[in-house]
Amino acid sequence: MMKSWSRTSHSTSDDHRPTGSLANNMPLTQLLAFFVLVLQLNSTLSFSTPSPSSSPPPSSIDDLRSFEFDPMTGICRKPSSFRYKDPNNKDTEYFVMRNTPGDGDCVFHAVLSSVFISMGMINPDSSTALSSTMSCMALEMRNVVAKYLSSPEGTLYVNNKPVKRIVRCRDFLKSAANNEGLTPEEYLIKLRQAGKQGGLYGGGPELTVLSNILRRPISIYHLKRTNDAALADNFREVKRMGVFGEGLFEDPGQSVPNGVISNAVFFTMGRTKQQQSESSSTDLSPISSPLKSSWHLHILIADASETEKHATVLLPSVPILHHNNR
Repeated sequence: MMKSWSRTSHSTSDDHRPTGSLANNMPLTQLLAFFVLVLQLNSTLSFSTPSPSSSPPPSSIDDLRSFEFDPMTGICRKPSSFRYKDPNNKDTEYFVMRNTPGDGDCVFHAVLSSVFISMGMINPDSSTALSSTMSCMALEMRNVVAKYLSSPEGTLYVNNKPVKRIVRCRDFLKSAANNEGLTPEEYLIKLRQAGKQGGLYGGGPELTVLSNILRRPISIYHLKRTNDAALADNFREVKRMGVFGEGLFEDPGQSVPNGVISNAVFFTMGRTKQQQSESSSTDLSPISSPLKSSWHLHILIADASETEKHATVLLPSVPILHHNNR
């Protein structure tokens, strides 16, 4: 689940503006204007793949209910390929998408899955990321974020360009609570509760804190709209809405030669019914494909219904796997 979040002029930050002073003593009026810039996303809720009997059919090919997921691993099989083209340097990055449980903690699940898969602690084709163990860890992640926000002398990086911005945790918490109509104490209580038990949905404040705790940038993406249903079955373009921690928390191992650190892990995925029917081979065993390791975390926010949105994981992938899907 996600709350609204807003993006600064460079890196993604929070739609809950701090009410105290920054390290550079920025005036409050300028600070509010700084955080209100560029983008406000609609409030988002959780997503669980609905059964046909309990939910109406998707009204759009951009709706996650029209996607097909591997029932064991949560890997998206249809569409199977996602691409982001950087408008500034024209670099292109390819992804596969992995779903997260729709239990009210999808943002925390998405961050957890991204971190553990990128560290090699969980196989991408493991059902562990959809297990009760991960739900317990998502709840613990809530507690860690709450503890960080309640630190009386703690600080957070919220922006890096044109100059580095630092805000006190207590000011950040106070503003986040005010935006929810809560006291700081009430905000922390609800933050520590699981989503399905009425806890706060993950959003800008939580992603800002997680980026600082993990010392890793977290990019947020949306699906680009398309009217090409045939192409959308296999391939989707995504657009980056902003980055938490951009320019601050870069990969410490990015200068290490590829030969020293393995650059790929593997995921397996069952074949779709269409792939089975089109295959001339009698071999219908699962498909294995490599993924690239990534310090940078990538989260896709997509429609789950007319009124709900859901956070999923984008896992960087080897480009050659995606060329036949365009």
